[in-house]
Amino acid sequence: MNQKEMQKIKITAKIILFAIYAVLLFYMLFVAEMFGRGGSTNAGINLTPFAEIRRYLTNISTLGFRNVALNVLGNIVIFMPMGYALPSLFTKGSRWPLNYVIISATFSITVEVLQFASGTGSADIDDVILNTLGGFLGYLVYALTHRRDTETEGEEGWHLEEDEEDLKPNDRNLP
Repeated sequence: MNQKEMQKIKITAKIILFAIYAVLLFYMLFVAEMFGRGGSTNAGINLTPFAEIRRYLTNISTLGFRNVALNVLGNIVIFMPMGYALPSLFTKGSRWPLNYVIISATFSITVEVLQFASGTGSADIDDVILNTLGGFLGYLVYALTHRRDTETEGEEGWHLEEDEEDLKPNDRNLP
């Protein structure tokens, strides 16, 4: 199997893994009852940054560590795969990490609006902050792991051109 075929297989595998992640994300954010979904949520809106985070951390003894961790850490961890996967899938134009922060924030805002509109959750700015942080941390993991690969193997990354079938070497310098 030549290098071009291997790259196509890798890209296909990445797309399949991202699709599985997207389905699981949808399930956790809109369907899973263990995450407070199912349509019976008392939907509200919180536009005060850090209000819910502060409430959770202040009332940890009442709410329980599991609930606090699920809310605070869960909102970070759930978006880390997105921050990692996006630059892996779309290497063209990935020099600017802020792209992935903006994408994570936009996606999170969309989720919050849809949760509120559908009655499956509340719209909470703290969730947007934590989700965006998770997307950024995922990007950092990507950048750090791919910097090491580039330094040791000399590979500069690959991307698919939209108009061409062949893989082209990406001329970007990884962070």
